[in-house]
Amino acid sequence: MKKHYFNTLRPILLLLGLSLLLLFPLLKPGFIVTDDGDWMVIRLTAFYQAFVDGQFPVRFLSRLNNNYGYPVANFNYPGFLYLGTILRFFKLSYPLIIECILGGSVGVSAIFLFLWLKKFFSGFPSFIGACSLLVSPYFLYDLYKRGSVGELMGTGAAIVLLWCIESGFVWLIPPVTALFLISHNTLSLLFSVFLVGYIMIRKKWNAIIPLAIGTCITSFFWIPAILERSFVRFDTVQVANPLDYFTISQTLLFMSAPFVVPLLLFFKKTKDQLEKEYVFFSTIIIVSSVCSSIIGMIFWKSIFFVRFIQFPYRMLSIFFIAGPWLLAYFLTRVKEKRKIWIGIFFLTVLFSMNIPLLWNVKSIIREEGFYTTNEGTTTVRDEYMPRWVREKPDVRASEKLVLFSGKGTVHSIKSSTKRIDAELKLEEESIIQLNTIFYPGWGGMLDGKPVELSYQNPKGVIQVVVPKGDHILSFEFRETGFRYVADLLSSIGVLLYGMYIIFLLSKGVKRKS
Repeated sequence: MKKHYFNTLRPILLLLGLSLLLLFPLLKPGFIVTDDGDWMVIRLTAFYQAFVDGQFPVRFLSRLNNNYGYPVANFNYPGFLYLGTILRFFKLSYPLIIECILGGSVGVSAIFLFLWLKKFFSGFPSFIGACSLLVSPYFLYDLYKRGSVGELMGTGAAIVLLWCIESGFVWLIPPVTALFLISHNTLSLLFSVFLVGYIMIRKKWNAIIPLAIGTCITSFFWIPAILERSFVRFDTVQVANPLDYFTISQTLLFMSAPFVVPLLLFFKKTKDQLEKEYVFFSTIIIVSSVCSSIIGMIFWKSIFFVRFIQFPYRMLSIFFIAGPWLLAYFLTRVKEKRKIWIGIFFLTVLFSMNIPLLWNVKSIIREEGFYTTNEGTTTVRDEYMPRWVREKPDVRASEKLVLFSGKGTVHSIKSSTKRIDAELKLEEESIIQLNTIFYPGWGGMLDGKPVELSYQNPKGVIQVVVPKGDHILSFEFRETGFRYVADLLSSIGVLLYGMYIIFLLSKGVKRKS
């Protein structure tokens, strides 16, 4: 095999071929059956509906929660939803959109992981490292068992971000950082800690400013998501009991054994230019292994781990980057004659562990109406239910706007997911009820003047007292003043990015002159 074989476009084509092979179940008719897949499609349909009705940024999905509304988009990673909304404009079906994002994330992760590894190693070790990601147990478990579109999208964005940092493409860092930060809440947190360490080890100080700009761009999401948690039940609900998932986590850790083999080099004293990086990535693997195994149970007594990381196996997500790097590093220290066979052996071991998972992937064909009319919350424990809701609505209300008490008639003039206009003819002072759970941002106008809303009722729905007579009553969901500030910061981030590009271009012109 020629040495330059893995220094051309051929490895990328091979990686694309391997990606397509592993993604074959996605090509079958129907939508793959996973733990979260259907929920992601349903959430996307409600998100798109809110977006086309004029809500931006999208926060409150009025169709969910039995048509009473649910602020899940205000808190839970909206990255795939915005990307999915763009793809929807190309008339793709909702299930196909989710599968495209899943498949695209896999391909992007493999290709950019190879390009990133090439900054450290020669072609063949980098190629094996990228292949190891595709056949790694948790990666495929995420894809075909959990259907975690957010985690896979976040992984792809994180790997592209590493490549941008290492390659010096600083102009790409802000948008990639923004995409990364809204791809998945937990992975954003874990990988952000990893990135801080990586920048310090590699001394990539020129990435700090563009990373800060990218972070600023995502203010519209992260600031409300963090500061409005007191409005919902998230901090009072345990979404999952970590103890129930240690068996799965330890099994996945055992199946990932080839990534741990390079740690044996710790016992062999070596001095090379990548020694700091080796120690850094090895530490990441060790910490991740401990936290995802029963040995690290002490960590799972922490509220932070239980609330934000939730599942022990999620700590294995760091393996997606550290594992392939260590494997490539290990291969560079193997004699040339053995390198190919050892690399193939590692891939074979990893792949063989996943054969049962790939073999059992099932698909189901459903009418699109199944997704577009579904009104579930798309969460496990209704953790984003507003705290003032004492009775969760378990059935859909027959009418969106009703006369709760009093005498008269209510006639809806216009209705969408963000605005309802009605004509009232009341014979006495009455209470009008909008069968939508109140969340900050909802407001009312009576005959063109603001009206006070009440939600002190068991279901926490919107009610308003209206005097006798003929009236025009309107309800609309808008940004609060606080969220406008967050949106403004995001706009400032976009402006700063434009100024940063101009600065880089002018700097380049000066150098040429």
